[in-house]
Amino acid sequence: MAEQIRLTGAQQTLLGPLHARALDSRRVDPVLGDHAADELVARIDFDFGELRLDPGDEMAVVLRAKEIDDRARDFLASHPDAVVLHLACGLDSRPFRLDVPAEAQWFDVDLPDVVELRDRLYPQVRHNHRTIAASVTETGWLDEVPAGRPPLVIAEGLTPNLAEEDGIALLRRLVERFGYGEMLFDVVAPWTVRAAKYSGFLRSTGARFHWGVGDPEDLEIKVPGLHLRGSVPVTTLPGVAKMAPRERRIAGAMNAVRPLRDAMRVVRFGFEREKRIPVELTGPAATMLATLYLRALDNRSAEPMLHDRWADDAVRRIDYDFTGFGFRANNAISVAVRAKALDDLVRAALRPGMTVLHLGCGLDSRFERVDPPADVEWYDVDQPEVVELRERLFPASKNRHTLGRSVTDPDLLDEIPSDRPVLVVAEGLTMYLTRPDGLSLLRRVVERFPSGELLFDAFNTVSIHLNNVANPAVTRSGSRLHWGIDDPSDLEPLGLHLVSEISFLDAPELASYPLPARLAFRAMSKVPTLNRLGRLLHYRF
Repeated sequence: MAEQIRLTGAQQTLLGPLHARALDSRRVDPVLGDHAADELVARIDFDFGELRLDPGDEMAVVLRAKEIDDRARDFLASHPDAVVLHLACGLDSRPFRLDVPAEAQWFDVDLPDVVELRDRLYPQVRHNHRTIAASVTETGWLDEVPAGRPPLVIAEGLTPNLAEEDGIALLRRLVERFGYGEMLFDVVAPWTVRAAKYSGFLRSTGARFHWGVGDPEDLEIKVPGLHLRGSVPVTTLPGVAKMAPRERRIAGAMNAVRPLRDAMRVVRFGFEREKRIPVELTGPAATMLATLYLRALDNRSAEPMLHDRWADDAVRRIDYDFTGFGFRANNAISVAVRAKALDDLVRAALRPGMTVLHLGCGLDSRFERVDPPADVEWYDVDQPEVVELRERLFPASKNRHTLGRSVTDPDLLDEIPSDRPVLVVAEGLTMYLTRPDGLSLLRRVVERFPSGELLFDAFNTVSIHLNNVANPAVTRSGSRLHWGIDDPSDLEPLGLHLVSEISFLDAPELASYPLPARLAFRAMSKVPTLNRLGRLLHYRF
């Protein structure tokens, strides 16, 4: 007797993968060989033609399932006593395809009406296989799963249907519940979330995509304890060779265009519960977290500019929702350009026996990046709560010191020996000071030390206004910028001599931008006000 199907929306999408697996099983040389899927399709009273699966959909489903099956087999071979969570299992016959070891425990988890249908269609299951009727976004169902075995979490086709906050919360709960283990699931690129409205399959079911993952490594930041072990685009998997010529041509065309190649990936994460450093900072102190995150994103890019592996490590050790800033990988370029230009100037200015004042240091790893001579005395200066955090993140050094003081403190320099030439370095600091506080700080430096150099970045007044309304690091942290330096020669009455003024629009690294952007930068550099939106200033005294 045919089974009547009454599913709608996201639940009805489970019929699409079932049909794709059934069609694959009818091939002479199938990729997956899921004959159980074909048997189920024959028993279900439903017009599968209404789903409007195209060849690309069918190919992605089969390749994705095969990759997850293969990685799950590897895990079960090494951990025959595992507990397996098959999340949003739908009507997938994975536990039967994998021949689950008798000593393992398998849990299929899905919504109640899906589980009711699944139990009707798969009435004969082994003693170590059971279903849980619950939404994966609920919290109570995990209590039904034992936590004393090596866990494997499998989720196929789930993440795009979740809101990002629900997906991250689910992954965090899994790590917290089990403590260690492995996860296998697929992710789609962010652009596919927007493009999904044109999918005939999704439109036929009324379902929508919600969550796209641009860089799987970002999940390591959002979910403490996750460690990426593998990430592979489905169109590059070996099973493509078994596809029909039409599907092989589709895969080849997608692989030739990186965004298309990365439209869907199968990712494998190991996880181990780890204690991260909780951080709760607001205002200007929180903006240093935005800068840290952007330097980490640059380090993860295909061609990093700064190579700040220390920032990447620090981000992984901090328990903070960096996604609140709304940054993407391309936002990292401007921060990396500034930091690299300043690093280059610092290296050129360093002399043996100097004192270095790294003012408003935040969580910058500049000391590690420039590697000053051993007889240089380096002082990282910032607010006490910032210094306390950086001392937990960065290794100690006998010639590096930290001062937990505000840079506007009149007595700040009293703790620093004044018998050496000084190099003052400040990145992202002056604009957060008021003009009187900034001038007072510079004056105290000139009066305290016999000679020295100052290297810092500055905005003009126009840039100050723009950043106060449009820079997420400023607006979302509740900060505000104050001091715009329109003419650097205005600081010379303090006893400073302007050596150079370098606009970021002239940075050679901007050559990595697309041609339209480069042309725009070139045009902006011809207008003095725009050319001074952001630049590096170099003074001597």
